[in-house]
Amino acid sequence: MCEFLKAALVGGAFVAAASLFSGAMHPWDDGRDAVLVEEVYTVRPGDTLWSIAEEYLQKNTGTRRYILEYKAGMEELNPWLMERKGEIYPGDEIKVTYLVKGDAE
Repeated sequence: MCEFLKAALVGGAFVAAASLFSGAMHPWDDGRDAVLVEEVYTVRPGDTLWSIAEEYLQKNTGTRRYILEYKAGMEELNPWLMERKGEIYPGDEIKVTYLVKGDAE
């Protein structure tokens, strides 16, 4: 039982540290006053997932996110991207979300 408890505590500490350092949690900017915005982006010639992620990352003012995290979120919202191995074509519609700072009430 003691080994189980020790493993659970170490595992919990690892998960908490990974969340904090990955950008998932920021005690100084917890996003409580942020508003989630969902848009559908229509792919244009020359677009890449990376360029779209860069564009929407700039709109994300509600919390800190990193480009790889944002790109992974786009793939999560659009499972068909994984089936195509990330290939996109003009006219494809991609769901994107981002957080914007809201008014504190």
